[in-house]
Amino acid sequence: MSEMHEIVSDNIRAALAEQGGRGDWLSKIQDEALADFERLGFPGKGLEQWKYTDISPLAAAYPDWLWTDSTAPQQPELPTLGIADADELVFVDGQYDAALSRLGPLPDGTFLGSIDDLAAQQPDVCQRLFGRLAASRSSAFVALNAALAGNGAALLVPAGVELPRPVVLTYLSATPHSSAQPRLLVDLAEGARATVVEHFCSLGAVIVNAVAELSCAQNSRLDYYKLQAEDPAAWHTAAQFAEVGRDAVLAATHLDIGAALARNELQVQLVAAGAHAETKGLFMADAQRHVESRVTVEHVAPHTTSRERYRGILGDRARGVFNGRIHVHAEAQKTAAELSNRNLLLNAGAEINTKPELEIYADDVKCAHGSTTGQLDQQSLFYLLTRGLDHTTARNMLITAFAAELLADIAIPAIAERAQQALAALRDASAPPPPVTPS
Repeated sequence: MSEMHEIVSDNIRAALAEQGGRGDWLSKIQDEALADFERLGFPGKGLEQWKYTDISPLAAAYPDWLWTDSTAPQQPELPTLGIADADELVFVDGQYDAALSRLGPLPDGTFLGSIDDLAAQQPDVCQRLFGRLAASRSSAFVALNAALAGNGAALLVPAGVELPRPVVLTYLSATPHSSAQPRLLVDLAEGARATVVEHFCSLGAVIVNAVAELSCAQNSRLDYYKLQAEDPAAWHTAAQFAEVGRDAVLAATHLDIGAALARNELQVQLVAAGAHAETKGLFMADAQRHVESRVTVEHVAPHTTSRERYRGILGDRARGVFNGRIHVHAEAQKTAAELSNRNLLLNAGAEINTKPELEIYADDVKCAHGSTTGQLDQQSLFYLLTRGLDHTTARNMLITAFAAELLADIAIPAIAERAQQALAALRDASAPPPPVTPS
């Protein structure tokens, strides 16, 4: 075990001992997760999944940032998405803030609140859901999150219920040099419908390590959005684990537009016939920022379908990593799956490492994957210039068009607008000087 890893582990043990027992089952989860963290350690670049991402500065910061006391004001200024008609839970420095949250009436049988509240009100349900999809043994960061269990949100929607409004979960890290371990549990019963938005924002250099467990029962539908818009000095690691049942749909959209280092991993299991996953993502970075997006779709049952579309836009000396994997199990005959990754490099110093994968063990499937990386098309740029547009306007039009296909599919205008703002800032920051026109 490395020295940094050992210090983090000791700090967690001390904190768990100080806070005392939180229920037999939760204490057991925390102890097992801490043991997994001690066994796994922070991943190094020697591991294939971390080959292009160096987290040694993050690991070095963890001991000092793990238990920083909050200096945030009682009611900090909240960066809002402006979704007026929504139910919103707000977490400041990892702690639920009821004063900043806003909740309207919900259908009977629906639970929306903190995981601590769920554990107190429905301990059997919380115990059944927590860690069912996100095994702490799978990753040091998942284990770290579970060892600090309790900070996060839970949404349970009963059978046949469609929530009338989106659920917005805002995670604000307001104290610099602090860390948060937010957790999300979503459980949709048969025929339920819900829209969930996770919004991550910060006011300085922070560490955020988020885990979400998304369960979609038969004939349910979950529209899930994750917007990571943290400070350019922040570190952000996140993983979502989803299970999609018979004739159920998961539509997931990921937007990574902030943080110095951001890594997001989505793992989807299609476990019954008719299950469908529609996932898409847009990641953007400039300066020397690093952004990584990983998606794995497991086709476990026959007659399942998936479509994955991811795009990256990188400027200055930013670095991006994309890994997409479709795994078709031997029993998953009649699978139809498609994976696409396209990347746009705005400057010569930008870099992308992309790896789409197909792993197929069934013989009656229809699967495709592909990836492209390049700069702005000079013929298209020249065409726009010949139509009277100046160089900056023509360049901006092409960049906007590259992202438009994904952004046009976003059903919540406030989220699309926030992404457009980030795109405009990236265009301006990475704009080369206009070409000199001979006099």
